[in-house]
Amino acid sequence: MSRLTSTIIAAASAALLGAALAGCAAQSGPQQPRPVAPPNFESLTPPRSLLREDTIEAGTHDRNESRLAYVGIWARSGDACAMMDQTAFDGFAVITPGTLRHPGETCSFEPGAPGQGYLQGEASCTVGRKTIKRDFSVEMLSRSALRLSIDGADQNLVRCHLPN
Repeated sequence: MSRLTSTIIAAASAALLGAALAGCAAQSGPQQPRPVAPPNFESLTPPRSLLREDTIEAGTHDRNESRLAYVGIWARSGDACAMMDQTAFDGFAVITPGTLRHPGETCSFEPGAPGQGYLQGEASCTVGRKTIKRDFSVEMLSRSALRLSIDGADQNLVRCHLPN
């Protein structure tokens, strides 16, 4: 075979291979972006349509305006946030500026001073048809964690978030 024939065959082979590879790339199409979970995915509550009124109030409260850091939806873990208002479970608190709902009772109290990371006082709590007084305190551990104490029983809770 002559040198010219070898060169033509090599060039044709390269062109054929290039066309074949271009066809493969064209068939696969553009890469689809992978769905990205929101950064607070592990602490999302069910949709608003499934939540109680006070839960929505606590979750939509503007803490920047009120400066009441304790207001919010709280649970013992991010996973427990998904059960909020759907089933009975221990280890949650729904806190509005002047109310606290936790397993088995709803309490009312005087709101704390704006900007404070600690709230302590007495709450009037309804348990069934009975009203009782309870000592309680709320201590902010971070923006997303607090310690709730009711009559001396402490529990650490994490902030839950409403889905967008």
